[in-house]
Amino acid sequence: MDRAAVEAFLYREARLLDDGRFEDWLALFADDGLYWIPALPGQTDCFGAASIVHEDRTVLRMRVRRLGHPRAWSLTPQPRCSHLLGNIDVAPAADGEIEAVASLQVAIYRDGDRTRYDGRQTVRLRPDGGDFEIALKRIDLIDCDGVQCVMPVPI
Repeated sequence: MDRAAVEAFLYREARLLDDGRFEDWLALFADDGLYWIPALPGQTDCFGAASIVHEDRTVLRMRVRRLGHPRAWSLTPQPRCSHLLGNIDVAPAADGEIEAVASLQVAIYRDGDRTRYDGRQTVRLRPDGGDFEIALKRIDLIDCDGVQCVMPVPI
């Protein structure tokens, strides 16, 4: 397990989101990849309780298409965001996957409004040739059980 390669992958994923390159971001996900933001602290089951976001690759593809559609008026002007990762911990996980956990801060600015999300992201990575693919991206917001606004872009 190459810690530097895992960190570089996480930074690249964050940069794709910051640059609005959502198609390239989606390509990082495995065919069975999952993007999950639980609605409760310590939530362990994505089916037994509501989630803020629970999207497989098919639903993520619809989200990405909507973000890039020229008639997505609700996203005009396009949101701008900045991801900050820190305290990255990398460890082997089951089935040859790698688990990377990092502190996460995301600032999103759109049309005069600024929103900030803080929490921890856990990313399960599968080795894929000389790179990785995302099997799971889980974001645990520190205020997940508080009032959430609609997220204009993936965090």
